[in-house]
Amino acid sequence: MLDMKELPSIRALRTFVAVANHLSFSKAARELSLTQGAVSKQIAQLEQQLGQPLFERHLNGIRLSSVGLRYLPQIAESLEALQNATASLRQLEQVDEVLTVNVTPSFASLWLIPKINSFAKAFPHLQVQLKTGDGMVNDISTDNDIIIRCLPLANHYENATLLCRENLRLVASAKLLQQRPIRHLDDLADHLYLPQVTRPQLWEQFKTHHGIDFPMAFYGVGFEHFYLSLEAVRNQLGLALLPDFMVDDLIAEQTLFNPLNSFLNSHYGYYTIVPHYKRHTRKVCVFTQWLTEMMVNSQDQISEH
Repeated sequence: MLDMKELPSIRALRTFVAVANHLSFSKAARELSLTQGAVSKQIAQLEQQLGQPLFERHLNGIRLSSVGLRYLPQIAESLEALQNATASLRQLEQVDEVLTVNVTPSFASLWLIPKINSFAKAFPHLQVQLKTGDGMVNDISTDNDIIIRCLPLANHYENATLLCRENLRLVASAKLLQQRPIRHLDDLADHLYLPQVTRPQLWEQFKTHHGIDFPMAFYGVGFEHFYLSLEAVRNQLGLALLPDFMVDDLIAEQTLFNPLNSFLNSHYGYYTIVPHYKRHTRKVCVFTQWLTEMMVNSQDQISEH
């Protein structure tokens, strides 16, 4: 077994991976900003140190030996682990605390990420790590500091605080409405509706709320998340029901339209869930306060519209 003094250098291992990826000394040299001779020397020294050939040399090029084929994935994985560890350490040197927020994909992509820069500027020494998840939270004793979920309003949830109620808007693209305008409720019968596969009851609730009695025609693909439905709307595939605070900026910009100002109160709400032992930590307090203020601002803008 090699002792620590006999282990190959990081430079030699990086050179090996580069040559193995390109199966070319010259291309690896260009990638590493070295001469071809320097690359060849590194590989020769590495093979001598290991006592086994890593490449087979042929007139028309090189290929990995059986030893090289076994060695490559382990070395590539180890180098990536070293790079990740180093990058993580350098990032942590720049912050005092790390806050982990686990949020639904649509809430993250359609609302939180467009606004998160204001938090980063206000609290430069607090690094937010965003993760995505969905559905009920059965175990909050994890690495997450804050969990944000959309849940039925009728239930009581331990360690949860209601951030906002969910109000859904009927949305369509401008091009779709140019082709098939919606001026009256009856015009809705000329359109396809995008199924929300996790909450299929929404369209029946919408029909009941607006007194619609015609049968709805549904698009042939269902969508699990609101951000997927939004992309389908943008591609003129049909009409969707999307949360007001996620789409009202797009409606104000006339990127999307809300035909007949149609909406639906869904009986769902967005909750922040925080383990009780983390509730009063500084990082959780400042983020939840910022989150609440941003949501209030969003709701105020919705009211103005």
